[in-house]
Amino acid sequence: MTEISNSGTSSGGTSSGERPLIGARSLAAALGLPPPTSEQIEVIEAPLEPMLVVAGAGAGKTETMASRVVWLVANRLVGPEEILGLTFTRKAASELAARIRRRLSMLAGSPALLEWDPGGELASRLRSADAEVSTYHAYAGRLIADYGLLLPVEPTATLLSETELWQLAFSVVASWPGQLNTSKMPSSVTESVLRLYSEMAEHLVDVEDLQAAGADLYRMIDTLPKGKGQRAEPSQKLRAIQAVADERRELIPLVIALREAMSAQGALDFGSQMSLAARLVARHPEVVDAERAGIRAVLLDEYQDTGHSQRILLSSLFGGHATGDRRPVAVTAVGDPIQSIYGWRGASAANLPRFARDFPRADSRDARRCELLTSWRNCRGALYLANQSSAELRRRGVPVSVLRARPDAPAGTVRLALTDTVVDERAWIADRIEDYYRTAEREETPPPTTAILVRRNEDSAPLAAELERRGIPAEVVGIGGLLHVPEITDIVATLRLMADPMAGTAAMRLLTGARWQLGAADLAALWRRARELAAGTGTP
Repeated sequence: MTEISNSGTSSGGTSSGERPLIGARSLAAALGLPPPTSEQIEVIEAPLEPMLVVAGAGAGKTETMASRVVWLVANRLVGPEEILGLTFTRKAASELAARIRRRLSMLAGSPALLEWDPGGELASRLRSADAEVSTYHAYAGRLIADYGLLLPVEPTATLLSETELWQLAFSVVASWPGQLNTSKMPSSVTESVLRLYSEMAEHLVDVEDLQAAGADLYRMIDTLPKGKGQRAEPSQKLRAIQAVADERRELIPLVIALREAMSAQGALDFGSQMSLAARLVARHPEVVDAERAGIRAVLLDEYQDTGHSQRILLSSLFGGHATGDRRPVAVTAVGDPIQSIYGWRGASAANLPRFARDFPRADSRDARRCELLTSWRNCRGALYLANQSSAELRRRGVPVSVLRARPDAPAGTVRLALTDTVVDERAWIADRIEDYYRTAEREETPPPTTAILVRRNEDSAPLAAELERRGIPAEVVGIGGLLHVPEITDIVATLRLMADPMAGTAAMRLLTGARWQLGAADLAALWRRARELAAGTGTP
């Protein structure tokens, strides 16, 4: 029996005409999937209009997003080719694309489709079209490639990796002909230049605006009359503000030179790519018209991690009201302010509440908000600790409800330890894992798989070494952990010294390490000899 849903009718009619809408539960049954929960159905069957979904950790957001795509397509509200999905990593984009493709393939082969699509039009469309799913940066890159000449930017611009950008910035700093009033090493100046360059790109700030920013405050610090009980000299805090402004003034010419060097090479980095794409759509409404013409539904993943330039890009493209020939776009943003961890790179969880105003409904009301709060992968004990530890963040930040355990979730076991030293902590962790491992050996069952999460990469290698010392195989996931293995650290120090002969910490690492083993007296003698050779007073 087919379930009938009227959820979509509130959007002002559907492309399915008078045909009743197929419910989310009926679709799940036809595809052999577990029935969605009530809170998932609210998202899946939402009208064709903007919607913010606050989804906690383990709440099934990817499954729900894929189910919404299937529901929209099955009810012919949108076609597969009219769907755009954006997320942050290639892995996440690949997983979302594969899940959508698999669900649509299951729909195309379902016997129920014969009842829902007797004429075969939907089946034919499912076989010939596919949704576009990519990363935010890849989508920005496509916009630059398609419309970049309007800026103008060459569509064939080379995309620099983080390392290549650092090398180019270092060459600009090292060959700078002017005077720099700084005591920093060239590598440190390079980091400062890149930090300022990236922040300008992320926040869409022009050089002229940055040069003028803070000028009034800088003058006021020196000229404002002192208050009662204040010293004539401005406080150290105010002088620190002036010092930041002075350093920024020194760095701006280097940022300009870096931009010119990138332009001469026909190169972009990820930050400038996103910034240019945001400026492109903000200045050229014809680009917005061209993109919106072929897109009816947009899925935005991890929206709490988007930055200012991404917000401007997406709201300029798909926000606002449908006017003229522009059709409305059903934008679904999924995020969780509790999981916002990229503030250091410009991301802002405040983009979540701003979404409601950036993407209003057709009647000018704020976009609707739904929540997915049932965590399907966590035990009750873990959820209790998570909710308790995030209570203050929820109180001070973006409002969000607490996570709930699934109905059949186990209580779980949570053990806490407060040790005197980090060595004791490693031993305690290794003891717990070894208990599980030896028990499995005695019972002749497969050894358990255990995950250890660390706050710092440098903690990974010592933990792995402690486990391997006990005969338990361990793997450090991610290249970050390798950087603290002694042999890898020596290689990195050698490469750093080759790039910057004045890198003192890298030189000390090699000279005092296992290969050369120089002591304090040897280092002092080496330093005296180097000074003699540099002054031309020593015999080569």
